Amino acid sequence: MENKKIGIYINILVYIYLALPTIIFFAGWLKWYFALPFGLVAAVACVKGFSNSIRDKCLIIDSSVDIEIRTLVKVLLLIALWVYISGIGGWCYQNKDHEVRNAIFRALVQYDWPVISYDGSRGLIYYIGFWLPAACVGKVFGLEAGYAAQVVWAVLGIFIVYYLICVYRKKVDLLPILFLIFFSGLDYVGTWILGEEGIDLSLAAHLEWWAYDMQFTSTTAQLFWVFNQAIPAWVSTMLIMTQKSCKNMLFILALTMLSSTIPFVGLIPIVLYLYAKRVMADRSRWKEIFTFQNITGVVLIGGCVFLYLIGNISSGVVGRDNADLVVREPAALCLKYLLFFFLEFGIYLYFVCKYRKKDSMVYLITGILAICPFVMVGDNHDFCMRASVPALIILMLLCIETLEKIQMEGKKFLLIAYCSVLLLGAITSFNEIHRSVKETFWRVTKGESVRYPEVDIEKQLLRYGNFSGEVSGNLFYEYFAKKYIYPEQ
Repeated sequence: MENKKIGIYINILVYIYLALPTIIFFAGWLKWYFALPFGLVAAVACVKGFSNSIRDKCLIIDSSVDIEIRTLVKVLLLIALWVYISGIGGWCYQNKDHEVRNAIFRALVQYDWPVISYDGSRGLIYYIGFWLPAACVGKVFGLEAGYAAQVVWAVLGIFIVYYLICVYRKKVDLLPILFLIFFSGLDYVGTWILGEEGIDLSLAAHLEWWAYDMQFTSTTAQLFWVFNQAIPAWVSTMLIMTQKSCKNMLFILALTMLSSTIPFVGLIPIVLYLYAKRVMADRSRWKEIFTFQNITGVVLIGGCVFLYLIGNISSGVVGRDNADLVVREPAALCLKYLLFFFLEFGIYLYFVCKYRKKDSMVYLITGILAICPFVMVGDNHDFCMRASVPALIILMLLCIETLEKIQMEGKKFLLIAYCSVLLLGAITSFNEIHRSVKETFWRVTKGESVRYPEVDIEKQLLRYGNFSGEVSGNLFYEYFAKKYIYPEQ
């Protein structure tokens, strides 16, 4: 199949992948007289989005580049294996974060929409977008079919990310999928320096928390722990990076909100930067952002999803330990921050800047990653871990390009040093994979379940502010959401 046809099919697929969860949300959560027009307008915006992308040839790889089916099959098999080992669907060992993710998915499958507690007091308010297509399958064919659909949806999303990286690089090979699986900061080195728990890799420990209250999560750890936020954020970031105009950017950004709310925040400065860069290059382009799909994204999709998510007030609470962390011993904290900066991304910037020192994008992602650890939202450190996702993906792209340039120049010592850094980073991903394989093997051997034990949806999901909010007095649930009264249990 020629590259142009592949590009057209991928264009259509990627916009459907991003838009479908939002359209399902409109249909399932809103009153019919809101759901019908909102869904139709969003669908039209989606059509205009991929039509514009096709006209601009955004996702078409040059015809001179050979796209081998064997390469795509190998990539697809690697992605399927990666997702299978991750615990998505409950087919292999699941890390602790799957506890609440399984509960959310079960609620989406077993409850009517919108999901409201049996006493009618609280509604599910969370970034649920990733699960909605699979939940539709689960409602029709049963929960296990829904879990299988999650796996398919994850594999499809990552394959789209791989293809978009190939478009960005203008070549098709195995390097992007290897970086996606193994790219990480030097968590192993941080653990070794601090020496708190030793570095016995046979224990398959989770190395990401070596800096305690700061973390930039590796791509494999993102998939194994927070896949529902990571995969849509990867797709959106790469789609935005491949755009040749600003006609779809705000639309893509808005479609990210329901699935990847915190990464959505980290993507905003990147979109603003790309818009400003293009306007500075040609001032007449300032108008191109005012398209039907962009306006739909900001006003309709962004407005509706914002009203839904704002009902979860947990993000407005800053824990005491977080507040203290900002003001206590700033001089001492500086050393800790510098070590984190160097090991998580500074060491990569050293190599990248040898070839991109005048590239303003490098300074932008440096600024984003430098600021993220200082932003505290809620009782945990989710902002640092999740808002950094788009910038980390772009850093990964720059690192792939740097490896190729070092190879082309034949600088052996620089290549050895750079590959050593990449391999040290890859230990984090290896440990995540190692733990999943090890735990799966031993649990199956002992006759135990690999799926994380179920929690009570009513008591442990819909009761707490992290995942739900009060229905009474909530603007979204009062005026826009469908009414449904659950019987007392």
